[in-house]
Amino acid sequence: MPAITNLTECMELIKPRITDYHGVHKCQADLDFAIQFFNEDIPLYVDPFLLWKSPSQQDQALHTAITNSFNYLNYLLKKKREDAAVNILVNISECSEIGLGVSKTRKGLKIGEKQAQQVLDLFRNISEYGQFGFMHFEVIQLYISGISKDRVSDVACNYIKSFLIDYTVEQCEINGIPVEGVILDSIYGYKEHKLHLNQKVYLPVNPKSKSPIIFTPKRWLRYTPWINFDDY
Repeated sequence: MPAITNLTECMELIKPRITDYHGVHKCQADLDFAIQFFNEDIPLYVDPFLLWKSPSQQDQALHTAITNSFNYLNYLLKKKREDAAVNILVNISECSEIGLGVSKTRKGLKIGEKQAQQVLDLFRNISEYGQFGFMHFEVIQLYISGISKDRVSDVACNYIKSFLIDYTVEQCEINGIPVEGVILDSIYGYKEHKLHLNQKVYLPVNPKSKSPIIFTPKRWLRYTPWINFDDY
């Protein structure tokens, strides 16, 4: 069966998926990444706890990168650079490219500065976090109203977006999925702990909107993360 080659064929599918469109005839069990829909999110979330408990050194290192990056916000506060901390937190609070969550359009909203301040206040108001930082940053959802598993997932993915881009390209090469040059609003630089703006990368795209798509390893995904507000 050949790949779908035009938009009319794509739209005839009830829920067009990237694998269907490009003629990748593999089921989810045979792929390392979670198959995404073009037009809406899939109701799964990256659970940072799964990276932490993974036997993979790579996953553990990525969890460390996420945790260190989040705790760097506390360093900025102590250096009287609160505006920089707020700016980073606001801009990493949404990651539409990964297509995870419950949005029917794959487009979500970032948190506002007020909510970012509430998150940063945890470093100020809870001495343990102010002194030692977070071991599992996802516990912030237990303190802050409006911060839940989808937000935690987006923050985690934004912190390691550079890795996920490389992972996506690798999976595209393995499965014969084409990539195109796109401009991402920002990519977090772990070495510098800053956002690099308007970065050109090569990724698979939605054939209609040309919006970039980033894959996530399915081993990181859960519907209900290990640490989540609903259990408390």
